Amino acid sequence: MKSFVVLCVVVVAGIHAADVPLPAAQQERAKIIAAECTKESGVSKAVLADALKGNLAEDEGLKKFTFCFFQKAGVVDGQGVLNVDVALAKLPPGVDKANAKSVLEGCKSKTGKDTAEKVFEILKCYHKGVANHVLFAGL
Repeated sequence: MKSFVVLCVVVVAGIHAADVPLPAAQQERAKIIAAECTKESGVSKAVLADALKGNLAEDEGLKKFTFCFFQKAGVVDGQGVLNVDVALAKLPPGVDKANAKSVLEGCKSKTGKDTAEKVFEILKCYHKGVANHVLFAGL
């Protein structure tokens, strides 16, 4: 759920003046994945709502949700390894892809105690490193 989403990472979106909306077709797919991952991860609706506003809480459910979402979107594999090319391909028009690639390359080596935490660290790094964030309406 945020600019990865890569965005679809970019999966989790912040509210900034330079936010970029996700196209309708991707928005629908993101809603389906989000519903599946909400159920699988057990993330609370309040934590997820805050994350969609750019407040990325250190919450185990949110970490599991992020891994689930990114994996189902094809942005990471089962070990949490980021596929930069897939992530870039999923970014909507309006995102500076050269900057996004640079940030993703710098974030892909993040680690964590498990795969969910590793992917969450990648998301936080990306979120911090880019000016444009993907908006997910209705998730």
